[in-house]
Amino acid sequence: MRVLAAMAVVISTVGLQGPSAPPAGTPADSITREELRDHVHFLASDFLGGRRPDDPGYAIAAEYAASQFRAAGVRPAFRDAGGAPTYFQKVPMMKVVTTIDSPLTLSGAGGDKVIEALDDFRLMSRGPSLTDSPLVFIGYGISEPDHGWDDIKGLDLKGKVAVMLLGAPSRNGKPVLPEAVHAAYEGIPGIGRRTPALRQNRPDGLIVIVDGGYVDAWDILPNVLGQPQLVYRPGGGPGRVAVPPAAVAIVKGALAEAIFDGQDYNPLLIPTRGLAGYKTFEFKDKRLSLGIRATAEDFETVNVAGLVPGTDPALANQVVTVGAHLDHLPPAGGQIRNGADDNASGCAGVIEIAEAVASAPLRRPALFCLFTGEESGMAGSKHFLNAPPVPAADIIVNLCLDMIGRSDEKAGTTRTHYVIGSGRIAPELKAIIADVNVKTVRWPLDFESMEGAIGGSDSFIFHGQGIPAAFLFSGRHEDLHAPTDDADKIDYEKVQRLSQLIYAVTVELGVRNTSIRPAAPPEKGPSGPGIKARPSPSLS
Repeated sequence: MRVLAAMAVVISTVGLQGPSAPPAGTPADSITREELRDHVHFLASDFLGGRRPDDPGYAIAAEYAASQFRAAGVRPAFRDAGGAPTYFQKVPMMKVVTTIDSPLTLSGAGGDKVIEALDDFRLMSRGPSLTDSPLVFIGYGISEPDHGWDDIKGLDLKGKVAVMLLGAPSRNGKPVLPEAVHAAYEGIPGIGRRTPALRQNRPDGLIVIVDGGYVDAWDILPNVLGQPQLVYRPGGGPGRVAVPPAAVAIVKGALAEAIFDGQDYNPLLIPTRGLAGYKTFEFKDKRLSLGIRATAEDFETVNVAGLVPGTDPALANQVVTVGAHLDHLPPAGGQIRNGADDNASGCAGVIEIAEAVASAPLRRPALFCLFTGEESGMAGSKHFLNAPPVPAADIIVNLCLDMIGRSDEKAGTTRTHYVIGSGRIAPELKAIIADVNVKTVRWPLDFESMEGAIGGSDSFIFHGQGIPAAFLFSGRHEDLHAPTDDADKIDYEKVQRLSQLIYAVTVELGVRNTSIRPAAPPEKGPSGPGIKARPSPSLS
């Protein structure tokens, strides 16, 4: 792996010659706030620049993690091309750069309006170029016929650009849909909830009109223009730029007003007039053109993983995995996004849990994984299961630590943490986590509220292979994916207690007499190179 020449000097200066002597007591006692804080402060430092997989800062983070495994006595999990043990698994990816080939143009009865400055436009997902495409307003784009609301019914979107409002409908300040359904459509994450219904109607593009809250956060909203998009290359062959079937853009301000100018109904007035007159419609005398061009460059990044062999030869083919994603995001608005909670916190936990297990190995092998490219379609975990260091059939569980250092607004003073997907494949896993928690750290856990976010992290890829998995998640707090997700905001007591909990769960899974993995994977579900990851704004 190519890294900065000065890396060895940098790492040696931050105390990586070896771990400090663990405190007396059980292995769980070696998981200290001080060491967790040190890991988070290093991984979330400005020096690493956000840990995007194609940046030098990510290579430094990977070397850091490997050095911690090495110092703890955790063995390399992989072998390089020459057969030598290594902590690094090369992951083939492609960097796609998207540019505007011809300007955004609104055509109508009054002539063409060319939008030269794209200050009010963000391209979330590239797609084919649009040439004189008709526009259709699809309201909130929500299809929930069982709840009496269907914006898509009766619309013909093929070959057209759908224009949609962000969020979900409210009347007199109260959600029209049941609260849980309403919440699933809120914000940028809610766009992905709509895509199945939209795919069936095959629009060429989707324009999402954002509300005031997102206008305030405009500079950090997703935008593939000017920021390379990182894509996994299954099989490792030369990458080809596939064109998704539809472009997805978010729009605000003057551009949103220009889109609706001259139409009989203006949904931009909903904040003041409510849903009176609400309707979907085909635009009158208005079309949109936009040239989109993409170029690609292949590159390699790495997963990092270490193995603690089991003590019982009869259980050598039953492997417990504990993982987190090591990558984060590029700068936004000129500010580094350090990703302290997302996901330096989870990586710190995995490193410390690995050290604790290495000090007292379990009957079953334990594999500790730090994945690349989670923020890029979960590229690292996909590749890990496409080319695993142990047979995928031998992996009995995955414990995924993706954000364990904060609490969202809903958690309030309780600091409750979300556990997602633990009962999906093997309900016993959920029961084990709850029981171990009661017997050990007694941290407040919520197994139900965030079940809709099951596709939100690497555990989803394990689920797709029929492997029971649990995803620990802080919730969508105000600093998620923002430049303000910094190390000084982390709740280190929480990181410690949750890490100690997952250590105890790992021990229980590693020593019990029976495996929790079902005898055969489910017949349906994502698997292999074509695994689908989280719900995405893309209509591909």
